[in-house]
Amino acid sequence: MKTSSRFPAGFTLVELMVSTAIIGLIMIVLVGMTNQTGQTWRHATEKIEKFQSARDGFESMTRKLAQATLNTNWDYLDKNGNVRDKNVGSTAFNNFVPIYYGRVADLRFASGPMYSSITYTLQTNPPQPFTGLSSSPDIVRPGHGVFFQAPFGVVTDAADLGTMDNLLNTWGYFVEAGGDPNRPAFVDNANVPQRWRTRLMEFMQPSEKMSLYDPTDKTYKWFTVGLTSTNRPVRVLAENILTLIILPKLSKAEQDARATKLGVVPSMLSPDYIYDSQSTLNPGANGGSDPGAINPKNQLPPVLLVTMVALDERSMQKLADRYCSGAQKQLQGAHGAQVVGSSSEMVMGMDVVCNGTYNNLFTDATKLEDDPNTPQPGDGDLYKLEQYLTQAGCTYRIFTSNVSIRGSKWSRVQTK
Repeated sequence: MKTSSRFPAGFTLVELMVSTAIIGLIMIVLVGMTNQTGQTWRHATEKIEKFQSARDGFESMTRKLAQATLNTNWDYLDKNGNVRDKNVGSTAFNNFVPIYYGRVADLRFASGPMYSSITYTLQTNPPQPFTGLSSSPDIVRPGHGVFFQAPFGVVTDAADLGTMDNLLNTWGYFVEAGGDPNRPAFVDNANVPQRWRTRLMEFMQPSEKMSLYDPTDKTYKWFTVGLTSTNRPVRVLAENILTLIILPKLSKAEQDARATKLGVVPSMLSPDYIYDSQSTLNPGANGGSDPGAINPKNQLPPVLLVTMVALDERSMQKLADRYCSGAQKQLQGAHGAQVVGSSSEMVMGMDVVCNGTYNNLFTDATKLEDDPNTPQPGDGDLYKLEQYLTQAGCTYRIFTSNVSIRGSKWSRVQTK
């Protein structure tokens, strides 16, 4: 009699081995995917954290730039476009002959290159902006700076003035390369080397110390004196900021209206990035056929295109090691200055990093994004800077924003 088992046959050894191998492969794939996802997450998180300080500084800067004010009003002007002398009884006061009404403003706005070697020609040949800032041989200021007044209410006498929230302050932003500004004086450089970096600085002059209301001041003393003083009213807003670029512009509506009126592409508001609310920079376009169209005198720029280039700590250290290492080494700076010595060599090394490597960039606003002299689109100064940073193996981030200045009331009337 034939019998059969009530239980089915089990897996063979080969089947068990194949199953185990398949499960192992699946586990390896899952572990690899998990590791890759984790690495991507960590990389993205680290990248965000690396530039978080730069992002915070950029947002703080653009918010405050939008609050710039000139408090423009109208007054009698003489034939040279000057207001009546404020010294009652003086010869200039008594000899004043009013000719017409014009815009006047006691407050000021100025932006442009911070280094003093920039050359340009203006109709009235005023002094170059931002000269006289090299009070310390251990400081290099690459890129552009911007200085203005705004009602921030910052005071030193909080007991008596702390409740006046809308007091005016002179404010500003610029990039500075040098040693740690908060380094204690007792720290020995020989044992603890200086930490040289490029930093976004915020200039904050209290209301009681504003040196603004001097009608004869045409040399930017209203901020340069404070900026070069012993106890400078500045603070570090963000570290490892390679450069800052400020481009004052007309609004798109105004630029389009001018293009329609002229029938050609109109000139830029500040073709060399320089803007001074006390000067007549561009009295007209096309031989004066559009007089006063781009005259910034006693006016705020309607829009500021603000661009900031930030590096991570590793990249900045790499550039510092490349250009600023070694003792008693002479380096040629971007503007011809030569300095020898351990501290000064580091300064000139930072000058090479910040200016020398791309010292011809960011002086012609028409080349910011596209170079009109080449057929390739998008190959302007920003692209060239990115090329250099990429070739140097740097991790960088470019922040850019069009800041509309709320207090700008642009007018095309005044021509002087």
